[in-house]
Amino acid sequence: MFDRDPAGVRIELRGLTKHYPGQPAPAVDDVSLDIPAGELVVLVGPSGCGKTTTMKMINRLVEPTSGEIRIGGENVLDLHPDELRRHIGYAIQQVGLFPHLTVGENVALVPKLLGWPAARVAARVEELLSLVNLEPGVFRDRYPRQLSGGQQQRVGVARALAADPPVMLMDEPFGATDPITREHLQNEFAKLQKTLRKTIIFVTHDFEEAIRLGDRIAVLRERSHIAQYDTPANILAAPADDYVAGFIGQDATLKRLALVTVDEVEPSGPVPAGNGLPRVAAGATLREALDVMVAHGSDRCATPSGVLTYAALCEAVGSDGARPARPEEVTAGDR
Repeated sequence: MFDRDPAGVRIELRGLTKHYPGQPAPAVDDVSLDIPAGELVVLVGPSGCGKTTTMKMINRLVEPTSGEIRIGGENVLDLHPDELRRHIGYAIQQVGLFPHLTVGENVALVPKLLGWPAARVAARVEELLSLVNLEPGVFRDRYPRQLSGGQQQRVGVARALAADPPVMLMDEPFGATDPITREHLQNEFAKLQKTLRKTIIFVTHDFEEAIRLGDRIAVLRERSHIAQYDTPANILAAPADDYVAGFIGQDATLKRLALVTVDEVEPSGPVPAGNGLPRVAAGATLREALDVMVAHGSDRCATPSGVLTYAALCEAVGSDGARPARPEEVTAGDR
């Protein structure tokens, strides 16, 4: 099967269609999409556009009416659905943890179904709980009801990764958490994916989340018709039409700032001793750097590699006149 190598594999959708009986139009209509190996591709669109149905056809929780799905070159319609699902990670907004099983037992479920030896299963549970920042000795024997929402989401991600699948499907997995927890989970998962390089299809209605996480974004119209499929940077710089521009909103420049880190910008010079400049950490985005500048009313900040100025920040994203407000232009009430 396609999971012989746990690294991500290519997914190909060809003419994928789902037509429910009694409905005048298909829920998903003739979708063709290539998802490169090891990339996280976000399906974003309004409620009811067919994005979740499209994703569920990949692991055959929804059976296609017609079309073709290939994972690693293998036609998944030739496989038994239950066997297929055991080799694809799946994480959803409602988490779906079994309440009568402990955290460790939830994570171990699929490896046990695949017949892994007990010692290997136990080691995998320990490894994954550590990977998602849940100390095994503390959390392994707890039950889901004893966890916070964010902790439950982490367990859901660990369970989806349990059998080391090359493909993961994620349906708004962080959507049920509060904004602060959701941003923290997004940041953690983005770092995790840089290491794992799984092939991930991620469904959301939140364009900010799509930009934060996606290597590529498919902006979907009704019935999963693809309005634009490209990298976040290219979509922000050149939306295909007014529909896509509506998803971006009026602050495309600020969104572009979130795609570039301070490490990618040439510093204006070394940080002088005793300067008192506000500081940002390595790996911080330019959006985060701008927030720090605004909070301190400064047009520059200190990064690990040197001084970042407001002018260099704007130049890095090619703001073309649509620049973010200068820190000194933001009133105290807006900070």
